[in-house]
Amino acid sequence: MDEVAAPGLASEPAPSVFRARLDRAKRFYEAHEPSCTVAFFVAGFLFDTLFVGRIDHLHNILHQASYLFLCALFISLELRELYGKFAPPPRFKAAWRYQAGATHFMLGTLLNIYTLFYFKSASMWTSFAFLLVLAALLAVNELKPFANSATTMRMGLFSMCLISYFTYLVPVLVGSIGVLPFLGSMLGASACAALLFWRLSLRMPDQPHVLVRHVALPFTGILMGFSALYFLRVLPPVPLSISAMGVYHDVRREGDRFALTMTRSRWRFWERGDQTFLARPGDAIYCFVSVFSPTRFKEELRVRWALRDPARGWEESDDIPLGISGGRDLGWRSFTAKRHYSPGRWRVRIETSDRRELGRLEVEVVPDAETGPRAARVVWK
Repeated sequence: MDEVAAPGLASEPAPSVFRARLDRAKRFYEAHEPSCTVAFFVAGFLFDTLFVGRIDHLHNILHQASYLFLCALFISLELRELYGKFAPPPRFKAAWRYQAGATHFMLGTLLNIYTLFYFKSASMWTSFAFLLVLAALLAVNELKPFANSATTMRMGLFSMCLISYFTYLVPVLVGSIGVLPFLGSMLGASACAALLFWRLSLRMPDQPHVLVRHVALPFTGILMGFSALYFLRVLPPVPLSISAMGVYHDVRREGDRFALTMTRSRWRFWERGDQTFLARPGDAIYCFVSVFSPTRFKEELRVRWALRDPARGWEESDDIPLGISGGRDLGWRSFTAKRHYSPGRWRVRIETSDRRELGRLEVEVVPDAETGPRAARVVWK
């Protein structure tokens, strides 16, 4: 007599199917661990590209703080394990194997946030090159000849995230940027790193040289690098960022919107407004800018014009103040008008009060030989 399976019962229990798939996933991870670690890092970038919000939202600040805390915890436990000062409990031993992947995911998420903050006003290629360098560092870190430096590398990336966090958090809290908020940022990050160093020294009292090599030196190197970039005016002025910038033949405010008039052909879609400016007598070059800044944040920007001389290079022309106030999601909008100019290649830069560049574009002023009505269209911001 043939056996008949009872209705609703599978021939193979569901848990065994799940366990088999889980075992396959574990074997794949073990066979491709370096590639999977880099993939976790990239996944962190992609994850937060979709979900990152305003720089000053409380949930974003707390989210980053929780990731920084977990990264510090995992890196410290990894360092203690490396030198025989820690062993995961038996029930967590299997899960502990994946802590490197989890750390890389969180570091990827954090670095994605800070890359977006730092380079939003920079060119796309600058941002892309920066991300490629970070991914290359992680890939090199996972190669066998560099396996012993994995903890140091992760500490370096963690230090970059920690300093970046305070670099924008302190200005958000005080409502301004400048030397004092920056020094406060460096002090806050250093206090957190010192706390981590102290906690590890209590658990590894006989190996101070290990803590110096794996913790103190990576953090100090990143700290000095950030400080040099700031005082060289290379570090972008977070938490400010350019939302929109362009030059136009006319800008006027109508209610809560701005009407921007341009004569650019539609096929020149890569230009921001009338970057090829066809000038007629009486025309003014309007520079429209939308700058995001946090709530209760105030700053006076400078709109600096320069003309390129074929023999002497860029020569400064005008320096126009532009006050901004924070809080609007799409950025504080304003404009300036330049009425005295000559044909040639112009550059307009938006700078902060401490002369750090927030954005720039170039304008080619060409005399317009036409005298009749010209085609113009209006876009709204």
